[in-house]
Formats: sequence, C-alpha cells, structure tokens
Amino acid sequence: MSKICLSIVFNHKFEENIPKLRKFYGDRFSTIRYLSPFSRSRKPDVIPIFEASVHFQGYFAQAFTHLPKDCEYYVFCGDDLILNPSLNESNLIEALNCKHSSYIKYLNPIWEHSFAWHKFDECNQFTEKEYTVPYQNLLPSRKELLIIYENHGLKYRNLGFHNFQGIKEKGITTNRIKSGVSYFFRNGNKRFINYPLVEGYSDFVIVPRSHIELFCHYCGIFAAMNLWVDAAVATSLLLCGSPIKTENESNYIGTEYWNNAAIRERLKSANNKLDEIEKLFKNNELYIHPIKLSAYN
Repeated sequence: MSKICLSIVFNHKFEENIPKLRKFYGDRFSTIRYLSPFSRSRKPDVIPIFEASVHFQGYFAQAFTHLPKDCEYYVFCGDDLILNPSLNESNLIEALNCKHSSYIKYLNPIWEHSFAWHKFDECNQFTEKEYTVPYQNLLPSRKELLIIYENHGLKYRNLGFHNFQGIKEKGITTNRIKSGVSYFFRNGNKRFINYPLVEGYSDFVIVPRSHIELFCHYCGIFAAMNLWVDAAVATSLLLCGSPIKTENESNYIGTEYWNNAAIRERLKSANNKLDEIEKLFKNNELYIHPIKLSAYN
C-alpha cells in the first residue's frame, strides 16, 4: 500500500464542509489536509492559504512546507470533486496506473488550440509583458522547455492553419475563422510563441514524493506571475521532471458537468444525503465534479 496525502483544495473559505469530507474520506485515506483560503483555523489538518482561488497553483506552493514529508504520493483534489468511494489509499495508484508517476487528466499543448479557445491570447502571450518576478532566472529557457516537452511527446510548432481547427472538436467553424482573422489583425503575422505552455485539468492531480518539491516550486513561480491555473499546474508537472500518466492510460474516467441542469439530474437520486453519494458512481468512474457538499447532510 502506498501512503498517500490527500490534500483537499477549497476555492472558498467554507470550512463547514470539512466534517463532511472527514466522514467521506477518513476511513479511506490515513493522511488528509485541507487547504483553506484565509483560514484562521488552528486545527493541525487545516493549512491556511493566502492566494486567490483563480491561481490555486499557489495553494500547492504555500502548502508544501506544511505537508507531511513521509508520504509516497500527494493527491490534490477540489473540495467539490468527489472521488469514487471504491477508491482508497490501497488501490488509487494502481487504478490510475501511475506508480512512480504523476497523474493529470490530460495534457494539451496550447499552441495546438484553436484561435477561438477562451485562453488562447492570454496563454500564448505569457512572458510578453513586464513582470516583477525575475522569471528568466527561475524558469527553464525556451530551448530547455521545448526539450522537456519533446521528451513527453509534445512537439512545438508555430501558430498556423492548424489553429483554425482546434484540439478536442476538430473542424473549421465560422467562429474559429473570425477569431483567427481577429488574431492576425491584432498581432500582424506573429506566429512565434515566446514561452509555449501546456494546459490540463487541474482539479485532480497526483504527484510522487520524488517530484513534489520541484512541482510546488514551479507552481509558486507561476502563481506570482498570475498564470492561468490549468496552464500553471500542467506545465509545472512537465517541468518538475516526473513521468506523467493521463486518463487514457488508466481504466477510470472522471466526469465533469458544466451545466447546472445536467448535474442536478445526475445527483437527484442521492436525495442530498451524504450516505447516498456512493450510489451515484459507475464502476469505472474516477470522480464526479461538482458535488456541492453544503447541500448534503
């Protein structure tokens, strides 16, 4: 059995849910920490964080000093992302096929996204403005960065025709054409990206002990630079040097809902009872996100 530190990340200071989370996870994980923004709690398992939740990679950096150092893996999990009750400290790493590796749902090179992607300009212009952080002395050079990416099978290319098609749902659409024309109108023929980034789903991440310190270090740098969290966490995983497993290499699939009506329909059979949440899960479902525990008793 691998000793795991489950670190639960609160977007907001809502510590009323901590007893519910203890009840839900307490028998399954021996070490649990609650990363709570602007907390004044003195409980040993609550780690006060002073960072905006939109940059919650900073939570990881601030928490590192307070995390136990004798765990083999560190799991960072959103407070409203509920893990399948069948998964625990004994079987989680094997279930996700990530022994000696980190885990993240996916890794998407941002230079492959469509012009219409909501973070396209923000992420592709990273390092182009003035920063008070001396990042040139703290981050790998662009050349070093691209070598790291290539070692993970991610080969950089300048912006071009492929950005009219996107990643997840490939195809040229009117919106992508308009966004591409607008991009080149604003930026001329700029196709070169100064500091290419990778993004991934950051509400559930696993990092092995061998790489947790460097991962948190890079997360802290990116937090100080106000980088979008999904780019910060995924890029930090790559920079820390850990092997990385993704969802398509495991037998479990996480479920996210972005529509309020859809998540209400999915959760209604639990009748807002904590003890009924277990019945919601399919056998190979890693998690359901979001489940707002404030509505459960």
